[in-house]
Amino acid sequence: MPLPTDLLPWAWALLALLALPAALIVLQGKLLFGRTWVIRRTDPGPAAARRQAEAVWLERPGGVRLQGWLTVPIGDAPPRRLLLWFGGRNEHVAWTPDLAGWLPDDCALLAFNYRSLGESGGWPSEAACVADAEAAAAWGLARFGLPPSALHLAGRSLGTGVAMQLAAGLAAAGRPVASVALITPLKSLRAVLRRNPLLAPLTPWLRSPLDSLAAARALHCDVLVLLAEQDSQVPHAHSRTLVQALQRAGSAVTVHQLAGTNHRSLARTPAAMRQLGGWLLVEESAAR
Repeated sequence: MPLPTDLLPWAWALLALLALPAALIVLQGKLLFGRTWVIRRTDPGPAAARRQAEAVWLERPGGVRLQGWLTVPIGDAPPRRLLLWFGGRNEHVAWTPDLAGWLPDDCALLAFNYRSLGESGGWPSEAACVADAEAAAAWGLARFGLPPSALHLAGRSLGTGVAMQLAAGLAAAGRPVASVALITPLKSLRAVLRRNPLLAPLTPWLRSPLDSLAAARALHCDVLVLLAEQDSQVPHAHSRTLVQALQRAGSAVTVHQLAGTNHRSLARTPAAMRQLGGWLLVEESAAR
């Protein structure tokens, strides 16, 4: 039997060629959800002085703890609504208290880092992160004694896929959410990967497809879609295909494309945060 040192150069090259796809398949959860490099703060909004943020932890099976932030209006009146935020790839959600300053005064904002991001433990995957999302929603609603109908979801990029999966699952369980806001939404992670020549061959082994097109069939709620003017990561055609699927399912969809923005910058721009806050304000008025 030849020793490793006896292998010919071409054999080493072949082993490397086979090992790379195998490693990508095994490590895909971490590759897809990314890592948190920096916390990108932004304009805290006009209501920042009336908000209070606290660090919170969500306990999950297997000893996994998820790091999060809960931002609530200051005052005696408890929040009447909960907005659950899902970040994009590499996003550290410690910035979300800034977003809370743009939201209506009756709305609490809750966000957790995905598994392995920030100080969160565990290993990310679609199944794990969607289960975590459902647990986060239950935790947040219980914190304020709110009914399922008080839950609103918002996600950016990769997070739109998690939000859509959670919304579809809750709808199937008879606990539909009040609304969903999608910022630069993808129709599926598989569709995004197919645009990358290096990653396209791995799509048959993708364990976290985040198929928002399939999830859209279960939704019948108000949906806000915000698109960047320039988006090289999620083409507008992908997002508009998702919009059409939501409309066919019976959801009322509002779409805005914001000038001077790109895929990475959109969510943290004052214009986008103002759109989200204003839309939630209209949603509350319509529900009364």
